[in-house]
Amino acid sequence: SDQSQVSEEFKRLSVIEIEQINNPTEQRHIVYRPISFIMTEKLINTILSNNLEKLPKFGGKRNENVKKWLLDITNELNLVNLDDRQKLSVIQTFLLDDARRWFTNNMAMITEWSIFAIQIQKTFSSPIHQELAIKKIGARQQGLDETILHYYNDMMELFDTMDTDMNEQLKVAYL
Repeated sequence: SDQSQVSEEFKRLSVIEIEQINNPTEQRHIVYRPISFIMTEKLINTILSNNLEKLPKFGGKRNENVKKWLLDITNELNLVNLDDRQKLSVIQTFLLDDARRWFTNNMAMITEWSIFAIQIQKTFSSPIHQELAIKKIGARQQGLDETILHYYNDMMELFDTMDTDMNEQLKVAYL
C-alpha cells in the first residue's frame, strides 16, 4: 500500500548521514537536472541542427536571388532564436562558391549582421531578377487549384523583387 511505501522510504532516508562542513567555501553545490530535462534539451538541439542543415544555401550565381535568399535565411535563423551576433557567426555555413569567397575576403569589414545584409545585397544583386519579376508579374494568373493566399504571397514576393519600395496601390492594381 501507499502507506507502507512511504514508511519504507522514510526509514531509508532517515539513515542517511549528513556531514557537517565547517568551511563553507569547500561546499560543492549539487545541481539536479532531471533526465527528462536533459533529454528534451538534446532533442531540441538535434531538431535545430537538422533544420539548420536544410536551410537554403547561396553561391552568388547570377540566377540566384540574393534578396529572396537573405529574407528566407534571416526568417529561418530568427525561428531558431539566433541573435544577430549568432547569425553572423553561422552564416558562412550557408554560403557557397563566390559568395563564400566574398565573405571570407571581407570578414574584417563585416562585423554586424546588418552590415552583412547590406553588403551581400550590394555585391550580388542583379537587375536580371528585377526584369524577370516584371515579366512574371505581367504573365502571372491564379491557377485553378491555387489558393488565394498562395497567389497573393507569390505576387508579393515578385513585387518585392521588382521594387522593395513599391506602393500598396500599385500592388493592388497588379493583383
